[in-house]
Amino acid sequence: MAVVDGAQSVSHMRVNVQDIDADFFVFSGHKIFGPTGIGVVYGKRHILEDMPPWQGGGNMIADVTFEKTVYHGAPTRFEAGTGNIADAVGLGAALDYVERIGMENIARYEHDLLVYATRGLLTVPGLKLIGTARDKASVLSFVLDGYRPEEVGKALNEEGIAVRSGHHCAQPILRRFGQEATVRPSLAFYNTCEEVDSLVAVLHRLARGKGRIGR
Repeated sequence: MAVVDGAQSVSHMRVNVQDIDADFFVFSGHKIFGPTGIGVVYGKRHILEDMPPWQGGGNMIADVTFEKTVYHGAPTRFEAGTGNIADAVGLGAALDYVERIGMENIARYEHDLLVYATRGLLTVPGLKLIGTARDKASVLSFVLDGYRPEEVGKALNEEGIAVRSGHHCAQPILRRFGQEATVRPSLAFYNTCEEVDSLVAVLHRLARGKGRIGR
């Protein structure tokens, strides 16, 4: 049985769960510009029908007596109690928004921006990109000689540039690359080449400082 974590794909490219033949496909709402605290779980129907509920509550029960409980079929049997209605509406609006823009348009723009950013980052002395697969999502990971990733993240944050620094919930693959943590800028369709230039400029300044934050 295979579970595919689609958190880093759904906002960047069109995904067809039938084509990839995943038993389960999951992603979090905030990764596709929706509210935090809500996500999506897709599962093949025959698997869901064989699974017992993982919690109890209203709406999931078809009939109950002192002798037995009969549950509704999937997906209702997994929706115990009052759902997270407000966030579900927000996530639906976010999905509609992305559909109006067009996933193909988003993917094309972000790919071009990724190519631009990759070329810029490679001009920074002492910077090493981690993961350079072709046709990957517009997410970059890197380390910079003389600095811990959290130091780079802090310096970028001070310039109004938001990145993540750490192991990104992916310690096994990072260790395969010989790293414990990286800096990770994530590019989206609302980012621009000018913003990438600002990122690269700060990294050049850090590289010139040779490990001295604030220089």
